[in-house]
Amino acid sequence: MTESNVVEDQPSELTWISYEDFGRRFFVEAVTTDRIAAAVAGMAGKGMKIGPSKIGPGGIAGIVAEGTIGKPTISRRDGDDVRFDLMVPASLVLSLRFGQQVRIEASVEINLELSARAAAPLLIVIDIPKVTHDDVKLVVRAEALGAAWEWLLEPIGRIVRFEVANRLNAMLSDPASVRGRVFDIGARIDDNGEQRSTNTTFDWITYEEFGTRFFQHAVTQARISEGAKDLAGRKIEIGPLKTGPGDMASVSADGAVRAPRTDPRSDNPVEFDLTVPLDLDLVISIARDNNYKADIAIPLVLTARAAEPLQIVVDVAQVDPDDVDVELKSKGLSASVLGLIGGVKKQIREQVAAEVNNQTRDRSSRTVDVAARIASA
Repeated sequence: MTESNVVEDQPSELTWISYEDFGRRFFVEAVTTDRIAAAVAGMAGKGMKIGPSKIGPGGIAGIVAEGTIGKPTISRRDGDDVRFDLMVPASLVLSLRFGQQVRIEASVEINLELSARAAAPLLIVIDIPKVTHDDVKLVVRAEALGAAWEWLLEPIGRIVRFEVANRLNAMLSDPASVRGRVFDIGARIDDNGEQRSTNTTFDWITYEEFGTRFFQHAVTQARISEGAKDLAGRKIEIGPLKTGPGDMASVSADGAVRAPRTDPRSDNPVEFDLTVPLDLDLVISIARDNNYKADIAIPLVLTARAAEPLQIVVDVAQVDPDDVDVELKSKGLSASVLGLIGGVKKQIREQVAAEVNNQTRDRSSRTVDVAARIASA
């Protein structure tokens, strides 16, 4: 987690949300009308030709239509943040031949409903259903034909609507067009700008599954280990502490953190065990100094959680002093100190646990504002 992605002003209290909520909120943030417009912008200006086709009884009349597709318009559907209305305009010039040739202009509107859907492994797909003739609206002014030609309006409209639907389906199903509507989120998490998916068919998943997969991809053992590497070498000081009958003994220690170890939890892919080892030189003073080598292991449980409005938080469970492992090895142990060891270990456990819990209470360095990253992408 780099500094540019860390939330600076982390609130003391977070509102946790489910992975399903996270997945859906991610779609709302990532799939905007502007991004959809960019994904379908390549349609604008493409030519379209229909015919020659025969119409009327016995095919007594012929029709050819030529034109271009206009700039699509996008609007978010009311009451649904992941569905959109797409209107694709087109202008056609119809050439009719029935004894004589007549050229008239027609306008076309194709109205579609788009959905932002999740697909495996970690894809956002702008899904456009197959266009049918019912989605195509053709406007031809009857007066442009004249009374003698009005009977051709219905067959003209039928042919044009079917053919426009077919042409648009061919454009939308073109592999390059499909890829333009696919966003490989896994590749972007890995800072790999190129999309890895070249499929034109998809394995659809739910928003909850997308949210879970997102966390599994973004919060990995390798990333947790990389983030924990900074702990190695940190200086540690404990004490002086008083212990024993009448606080007769003084205890102090100093040392450093060794390289932490990260292990995944098999029962939960977004939970990790992080063991932080300490090497301390311990001095117990009773009339004279008694030196020990303290080997301490602090067990931490890290969980990747989702929080409002759209954040990833690596949450650290509070450490129980009884779980802190303390091993002491003497350096010239005096027999008079042996009875104090149990109390010393207890105090060390309590102080280490208290310090760790205090240091991990602030989650700001372990929080990523995903909405901000989406906005800057």
